[in-house]
Order: sequence, then structure tokens, then C-alpha cells
Amino acid sequence: MMLTLADAIIEEKIDLIEMMLQSGEDTNQIDEYGFTPLIEAAIADNIEIAKLLLNYGAMVNQPDMMGGSALHWAAENNNLLFSELLLKERANPNSYNFAGQPALVMPLLRNQTQLKKILLKYGADLSFAQDYINTKLLGHMFELVGTATIVSPDNQFVEVDFEGFFLEISLAIIAESLAQFKHHFAGRQIRRYAHLTTMIIDVLNRAAALIQYAQYRVDIKKHKTEINALLQQEPLIIPIGYEGHAITFIKLGSLLVKCDRREESRLYDNIMIYEIGMPKRLTTNFIQRLIYEKHSDDFINHDLPELLDLKPLTELKVPAQISGNCSWANVEACIPALFFLLFQKDEKFFEEMTRYKNLALKFYHEWREWNKDRALQFCVQSFKDSDQIRKACKAEILAAILFQSANGKEALDRERAELILSVLMDSHYQFILHNYVRAYYYEESSEEGRNFFRLLQQHGYNA
Repeated sequence: MMLTLADAIIEEKIDLIEMMLQSGEDTNQIDEYGFTPLIEAAIADNIEIAKLLLNYGAMVNQPDMMGGSALHWAAENNNLLFSELLLKERANPNSYNFAGQPALVMPLLRNQTQLKKILLKYGADLSFAQDYINTKLLGHMFELVGTATIVSPDNQFVEVDFEGFFLEISLAIIAESLAQFKHHFAGRQIRRYAHLTTMIIDVLNRAAALIQYAQYRVDIKKHKTEINALLQQEPLIIPIGYEGHAITFIKLGSLLVKCDRREESRLYDNIMIYEIGMPKRLTTNFIQRLIYEKHSDDFINHDLPELLDLKPLTELKVPAQISGNCSWANVEACIPALFFLLFQKDEKFFEEMTRYKNLALKFYHEWREWNKDRALQFCVQSFKDSDQIRKACKAEILAAILFQSANGKEALDRERAELILSVLMDSHYQFILHNYVRAYYYEESSEEGRNFFRLLQQHGYNA
């Protein structure tokens, strides 16, 4: 059976590829997998095939079925030479996919300094990538639903969904945030637990290191020594993605915690702590397969508990996620779970379990609210520093936070509402507030609309 061009590229048969191109094979076709030949070469991480395709007329900016370009894939692989080749061939350094994600985003999030420098050298816009990242982070922290708009360097409006993020990045960003909280004055009252905070940060960073090996181009067999070294340290976060969902397990001795805060979990306690009845089955090889192999919902939620003979011990009551940000929500949930587990060595652990739960949840909520305030203040400052078109986009995000989160019922909500309204009221962007009032108060007459209208009136709003 004759190979297709896509299969020849995947199998890296360069002589066959050249023969097919000489015979007139279309270098810009969308193949059976939804990719162009040049993108297939980028996925295969093969620069020689890419050069050959470019010589035969491959269009450097042609997107795949998800809007991503070859540059997106070269950047995903952190391939400096491949990325620079494409940029020299006039690849758009500010290309973005259908999700609105610019090519610079992953190098920024992964701290890939050299790749970031190359993209910036060829004209990648730092503000565009940062706006995408910050929009996603605000969406996750405030559990927003819907979409926002950011502005590309050529002044095109780009739609970004508040929901959906990367498990790998959630681990790293939450660890970094917790480290800043530890040193911030907001964390001083829990200073006597600083050693616990340090341990939690270390556990999160180890999990972030583990999940990096899950990238599609990584041969985990070549990294077995590093992976096993990480897996043998406890407490251990076990990040798992399956069927479009992401959860975390935490192992400490004979205890296993399952963090799953998805919407369906509202009827249940969504941080469950189990005793492992068959701990010998939870070997490093087994954990490695959990992290790096595909699994079904049925296996994770039914077969695995039976296999390990998990016996419910207790639970932590953390609110279920409101929107589809499972990776973020279930990494967040690791914080109170780890805080609680680290008291296990106390000889009165089982007697004092309720007190330790309360301490863990108090610590978690204080960090979470501080993190929200920090992000909101950054957004407001960014609004003030932006040009008119970016101001409009940031005003839209601030209004979404105000409508969906800051209902004014709690003291913290009132402070956030006042901060946002100090920016939006009596400004060029007050029309965004009018639009919310018209849609949700007058037309839909929803409870959210009435609460929002009441909040605005308390701050001098006149319809």
C-alpha cells in the first residue's frame, strides 16, 4: 500500500517525500489528519523535511484544522533552529490559533528564554501574548464563563475563552503564586506554617516537572531515571488527564487523596481522602502509567479504587468548580489537601482532624483571595497603562469580573467592586455596564441582573 505524503513525513522517509514532491504532490494540502505537510514536519520535529517542503513551495503561514501554524508546533517542541527557519521564511511571529493563543505563549509560560528571544527578535509582540495569558488567569481565578477579547498587533480583535488551560502550567503558576504569598505581608499571620508552605511549593514544583515529560515528543524511557527520582519523593502529586478532564491524586504513605472539583461533584465531597488497602500495587511503574498513558473515565473512577482497595477515611469540603477550568481547580485543591496531610505525623492527628481541616481550609481561602486581589490589581494597572483599544478589551474583562464574581455581598466583594467601578464609572467604557444592565436587568430580568443593577445604584449609577 502506497504511503500518503502525511505518512511519509510522519515516518520521516525523506527520499520518498522528495520523489512525491517531484511528481507534483501538493505541498499545501490538508491531509487526512487535518494538518499541512509543513505542520506535519514541525510535529515530527524534522527540519530537513521542512526545508525540502519550503523549497517546493509550502506556505509557511498556512494553518491546521485548529488554526495553529507550523511556528506554533516548532515552538511547542522548543526547536530553536526550526523556529528560526520558519521566521526567516516570513512566518508570522504573532500568528494565533482559533483559541486566540499566540505562538509566544508557551515559550513564555515554560520560561524558554532562548526561544522567547528568537520570537521577539523577529517581531513577536510581548503584550499580545501576555494579554492572552492574563485573560486566562483571570478567568480561572474568578471562575468566569464566556469569552473576552484581546487585540493583536495589527489591531484585530481576537476572541479568547475564559475557560480551559494547561495542567503543566497550572502546577507551575500556582506554585509560584504560593511562594509569593509566603513572602507577602498577607501571609504573615500564617508565618508559623511557613515550613509547610515551603513543602507544598516543592511538591507542586515536582509535579510540574513530572508532567513536562507528558509532551507528545518526549520518550519517557529516556528519562526513566529522572522520573523515578521524582516519583519516589512524598508527598507526591499525581496529575492525570483523561477524556478531556484533569484531576490530581496525592500520595503520602498509606493515604491517597483524590481532588476532583468538577460540576458533577457538587453532590459529593470533592476532596476525598482514602486509606490504600493494597499499597503494594501503587508502585512507581504503576504511577508512571497513570500519568503518561491514556485512561478512561471508568478506569479512573471505578476500576482504580477497586484495584487499590481504597477505603474512605475523611474529606475536605472545597467548593466545586463553576466553570470548565478543571486543571486549575484540581491543582488549587492540592493546597488544602497537602496542608492537611502534612499534619499526619502529629500523634494526635486523628483526634485533632477537624482542627487540622479548618486550618487547611483557612490557609487555602486566604491564599486564594490574596491571589485574586493581586491579579485584579494587576489588571486595573494594566488598563491604566494601555492604549485606547487595549483599554476597551480590559474594561470588558473587568466588567465580566464585576458581573460574575463581585456581587457586593461580602466585604471582599465590595472592595473589588469599588476598585473596578472606580475605573469604569464615568469613563468612556461605562457603556459596557449599560449593556449588562440592558441585557440582564431589563430584558432578561434575572436575579444576577437585579443584583448587578442594585450594586451599580449603590455607587451612583443612573440608568
